[in-house]
Amino acid sequence: MTTNDAPPTPSRLLKMSQVVDRTGLPKSTVYSRISDGTFPKQLHIGCSVRWLESEVEEWIQLQVRARDQALETGGTAGGIEGEDDPPRLAA
Repeated sequence: MTTNDAPPTPSRLLKMSQVVDRTGLPKSTVYSRISDGTFPKQLHIGCSVRWLESEVEEWIQLQVRARDQALETGGTAGGIEGEDDPPRLAA
């Protein structure tokens, strides 16, 4: 088996409270960003919803890269809260 044939690393599932803790965003903002395509969509598991930890971490890293890129180009970065046009997730 080559490294390309390795099974994917399983990702943990996060509850909304864990997403809120990791991102610092209130629940309402998480759902608003899901609606506008700027935050990972939740998984529906029975009556519960969960987020893939890997997707939430990727979103956080996207925010960091956007901030760093804005600083390099002399712009301003909105950070996690309050940005007017947050980076969109790849489809």
